[in-house]
Amino acid sequence: MADYILSVDLGTTSCKTVLFDTDFNVVATAKKSYETSYPHPGWAEQPAYQWWRALKENTKELIEKSSIDPAKIIAVGIDAFSTTVLPVDKEGDPLRPGLIWMDRRAAKQAKWMADHMGTELWEINGNVSDAGNIAPKIMWIKENEPEVYEKTHMFLHANGYLVYRLTGNYSMDISEAGLSQMCNTRTGEYSDVLLAGCGIDRAKLPPVYNCTDVVGTVTAEAAAKTGLREGTPVIAGSMDNVAAGLGAGVSKGGEVFISGGTVTTNNVCLSEPKYNRNLHVYPHIVPGTWITAGGVDFGGAGLKWFKENVIEEESFAEIDKLGDTSVCAKSSIVFLPYMVGQRCPIWNDNTSGVLLGLKPTTNRQDLIRAFMEGTTYGSRHVLGIAEEEGVEIRNIKITGGSANSATWVQIFCDVIGKPIDIPGAVDLPPLGVAIAAAYGVGAIRSFEEGIVKIAVRDSFEPNMENHAYYTEMYGVFRSLYEHIKGEYDTLAEIARKFGKR
Repeated sequence: MADYILSVDLGTTSCKTVLFDTDFNVVATAKKSYETSYPHPGWAEQPAYQWWRALKENTKELIEKSSIDPAKIIAVGIDAFSTTVLPVDKEGDPLRPGLIWMDRRAAKQAKWMADHMGTELWEINGNVSDAGNIAPKIMWIKENEPEVYEKTHMFLHANGYLVYRLTGNYSMDISEAGLSQMCNTRTGEYSDVLLAGCGIDRAKLPPVYNCTDVVGTVTAEAAAKTGLREGTPVIAGSMDNVAAGLGAGVSKGGEVFISGGTVTTNNVCLSEPKYNRNLHVYPHIVPGTWITAGGVDFGGAGLKWFKENVIEEESFAEIDKLGDTSVCAKSSIVFLPYMVGQRCPIWNDNTSGVLLGLKPTTNRQDLIRAFMEGTTYGSRHVLGIAEEEGVEIRNIKITGGSANSATWVQIFCDVIGKPIDIPGAVDLPPLGVAIAAAYGVGAIRSFEEGIVKIAVRDSFEPNMENHAYYTEMYGVFRSLYEHIKGEYDTLAEIARKFGKR
């Protein structure tokens, strides 16, 4: 009889649970949505009971739907959104809702770390201090909710909390190390220097595990609540971004995974960690590799905004058709896609969108292509930074909403100047953490055994004539930002001055 792997993908708006066989074919799926609360501007919280309820309900539904024997589930893997801080007491019960990745309340603490620990933080951790990261959030709790900090037995990430609920054991997976601002990104271990500097008690932090390590097995209590078999191994899991990378087949230095969703994230696998102030860096699932990443924070969302507010087309399929009718190099419009502020690679909260090159002959098709091109120039910027560090970019994969547009993928291909494949799997994070779980329990002997089973849905080759044009346009794209970045600050100041009127 076949064996199975259970993957839990904890996203910002929903939890998706997928049952795979050991050839990584999808057997059954279940999904439950939940809400985010925004108590104050810049705050974003989720109560952890939502995550646990979704996992329990999804797992029971999958077992019932598939009619499999739970004893045939040989491993459980969980991925989740990164940089969540959830304080729990000695019984493992949450003391407050979790501060999720988009929570920005710790800006003061992040700045303090940058100002007072800048050199040490950089040399040890290699990431720019940011309000969304873990250490500043814990510092915020300590300063603003001291009673919560004192009662906290353990600070957990989202996937670490679910691993605890299943096994009774605390953990932090190593992929969280870089953006924790508490760890040495090269080793994945906690740094006594950083913990002392930001005043975080080491005893309140869980042990760090490799993503594929078995943290424990499903307890009798968890088995009764989920339908899983008592004793089923549970791995540490990972952040969703690295799970998606492995699900796309990215496991070796220079390989690239682009996630073209609301945020367009560009992820480059490294065989050694490279610290660059323009990019994030954190350990990958595959031991001995790291991911360096940067994005366009309003990537696919920019085209969605244009669709809904400017041309009001009914579907993205129609948008794609219109964009395909625009001829490359006809309009020479440059769009800066930084509509909501931009984290790495430019780290500027004051940015907004800019269109340069409008003419009387410009039509809506040209504008659609410009929005697609702008996001893609942002991807080239990130990959270019990695190339400047000596990384040879190869084996590029793309997924997400952008991958559903052949026009857009071809633009990515032409702008970057390299072939691009679209993986066959629709939901890459569950697939990636399934491969990790299979490796963790010895169902496969190497990551490659899982990767070779990932289908390729489509492949694109660059048009080098278009690439020559885009190379010159990319130069304008980068120069435009450098010339107007001071004006962004001026606009922000004007908005602060007159915004209350």
